[in-house]
Amino acid sequence: MGVKKVKKFQILGLKKQVDLITKAIIKNKQIELLKKEKYEQEFKEYKTENPYKDYFSQISDIFSKLKLESNQAELDLIETTKLDLNQLDNFINPIQNKLDKLARISKKIDQEEKRLQNLKKHIYLMRNMDVQLEDLKNLSYITLIFGSLTKERYSRLIENVTNLPILVLEVNSNEERVWFFTFAKKEYEEKAIDILKSANFERIELPDRVTEQPRSILKQADHRLEKIKIIREQIKLEYDKLKHRYQVEIKNYYQKLLFLNKIKEIDNHYYDESNYFFMVSGWISEENEVEFKQKIADKYPEVIYTSQKINDIDAENPPTIIENPGWVKGFSALVKLYGLPKYGELDPSLFFAVTYILLFGIMFGDLGQGFIFALLGYLIINQKISFIKEKSIGQVLMLLGGSSMLFGIFYGSVFSLESIIPALVIKPMDNIMSWLGFTILIGIVLLIIAMFFNLFNSFKNKDYQQAFFAESGLSGLIFYLFILASLAVYAIKGSLLLPLSLTILISVILLAIIFLKEPLGNLVETGSFKIEQSLGNFLLESGFEIFDIVLNYFSNTLSFLRVGAFTLNHFGLSMAVILLINMVSNHAGSLFILVLGNLIIMVLEGVVVGIQILRLEFFEIFSKFYSGTGREFNPIKLN
Repeated sequence: MGVKKVKKFQILGLKKQVDLITKAIIKNKQIELLKKEKYEQEFKEYKTENPYKDYFSQISDIFSKLKLESNQAELDLIETTKLDLNQLDNFINPIQNKLDKLARISKKIDQEEKRLQNLKKHIYLMRNMDVQLEDLKNLSYITLIFGSLTKERYSRLIENVTNLPILVLEVNSNEERVWFFTFAKKEYEEKAIDILKSANFERIELPDRVTEQPRSILKQADHRLEKIKIIREQIKLEYDKLKHRYQVEIKNYYQKLLFLNKIKEIDNHYYDESNYFFMVSGWISEENEVEFKQKIADKYPEVIYTSQKINDIDAENPPTIIENPGWVKGFSALVKLYGLPKYGELDPSLFFAVTYILLFGIMFGDLGQGFIFALLGYLIINQKISFIKEKSIGQVLMLLGGSSMLFGIFYGSVFSLESIIPALVIKPMDNIMSWLGFTILIGIVLLIIAMFFNLFNSFKNKDYQQAFFAESGLSGLIFYLFILASLAVYAIKGSLLLPLSLTILISVILLAIIFLKEPLGNLVETGSFKIEQSLGNFLLESGFEIFDIVLNYFSNTLSFLRVGAFTLNHFGLSMAVILLINMVSNHAGSLFILVLGNLIIMVLEGVVVGIQILRLEFFEIFSKFYSGTGREFNPIKLN
């Protein structure tokens, strides 16, 4: 659980075994290969011809056009074999020719359908005319112009052309526009067009090859469109025939070509070569290495496999492999919003999941509303809500809903009503100051845990400056605990834990250690008390940093007041819903307000609470121990 340990490996073998080793790497599914930028002596970048690339492109195209589906389980069982490319040609070419022919036919009928639809669009406007369009188009002395105007502009046009040699004939209209023919003498054509343009006339060119009456043309167009539908069905039938006849062979070739093409791509991208040998390196988890190393030794005894543990994390930049329980995975996706754990860094996913669930329940405690969240999660997990595919979302909702239900029982709240069940523990609205103090205590505990996490990370990575002298290290933790203890004793007894002068002295000493963390860190790690920058810059930067650190201790702690504030806000909204219900006299209205009010609270406040918890986690807790600068593990896969 958490970040897995990885090792860097190197494989050296004879060049004739390259494809076999690549095959083993692909089938392992848990190996990341390294692309070399610098080559060992006598080694250079491996380059080999890939005879499968074009064939894979062709078979993929056929695969896609016939809408076939690949079975990943079948891909895992493929053995690397050489294909008879001549036989493959003889198989692919007839199918491709048939598909190309069907594509050409489809393109032609698409164009014809578009033409017919365009024709119908224009001719439909003239459907009430009992005249041959050919007669109108072939007038010897008259120019025919067809188009439309808005009703207002059409009325103005009619008023303005009464004394001009222009005839306007309306053919159709709706609430906004009028479609009409304009007849003008040939010598008056340009003047007529200018007049129409000035009115924002939209001209429509009459389609070619229209000679009959509009109703007859529309009837013929509909008839041809019906024939196009039949042709489309025939084309679909031809595709189905090809799919039924060849799908087994196509899938077989597709799977083999996918595998063989991937092998060649990996060879050319990751391998080095000399005259007789190949070399490849990469990352593998320690637990996976045992089985992989044994397989290589058993199958390819001539191949040399070596591996090493990571000596310098920053220089090697190893990938991060995370393994968490299934119920944590949905929360891991939220952690990734902040960043991936750096190799050697503590994975906060489990801690994040537990605290997120706890804080959500505290801030959104309601038995009924929590049940709805849990029910939604259950439906998503069981795929009853089809538009949400990720089951992890359902798991998150179920856990948050369960926490909300638990705290709803503690608070005695069911669908915003507090009269149905008694409060098992506390009613926050009746104990506001105690409740706010309790949420501050929760924040203090979480911040202390975060500091311990930082100590764990720092000692693990031998970063002694961060471990001993940083604000989240040992010095900062002691300072924070000392101040908290002093304030707690003062609140209880009315006096400080230690005399004021001693309290100030201890506080100053601890802050001075944090102030001097750079030279003190260098002293521990290198034996030299030195500052990397000028003394003036060091004093200025460290002084502002100390001020910021003290302020952060205070603000980080008080930030958890928002946990209590949102709890009270939730009850405040619930009280508003109850108040509205009491203002309505009939039962139906009261029920409607109850349902609507709860929906609004669940949607709006649920989202806000979720975001606020995320803010607390990221800015108040993660900032104490988590860098999130890791690099994701990218294993070699088929697709």
